[in-house]
Amino acid sequence: MTNHSPNWQTELAKQRNRIAADRTLLAWIRTSVALIGIGFGLERAISKLYIGVENQPTVLVKLFSLLIVGTGFFSILIAALDYKNEMKRLEQPDYYYTPRQSLGIMVSGILVLIAISIFFTIWREVIIN
Repeated sequence: MTNHSPNWQTELAKQRNRIAADRTLLAWIRTSVALIGIGFGLERAISKLYIGVENQPTVLVKLFSLLIVGTGFFSILIAALDYKNEMKRLEQPDYYYTPRQSLGIMVSGILVLIAISIFFTIWREVIIN
């Protein structure tokens, strides 16, 4: 039986990566909660603006609000899974960097698609009226 002492540089690097993963998860939780709040707030604010108006855009507003809220839920779910996988990787004796898809790029892409669809919906309404 050999007594294998740990490599302190590697252990300290793992600790820094663990703390960075914690900060990243917390940042994604804040971002997700903000997206969820924006989605709910958007629906409530526009509903209040259109009280008593005949042609209320309620279905579209609710749809886009749900898309934004869904993006928030999606973000927090993916961030939690990414964090869990990173913790498993850090537990391994040999920790190697493996490139992965950026969550920020995915969420940004979803938000851009939502923004484009909102733009074209509003544009279509302006053209029709």
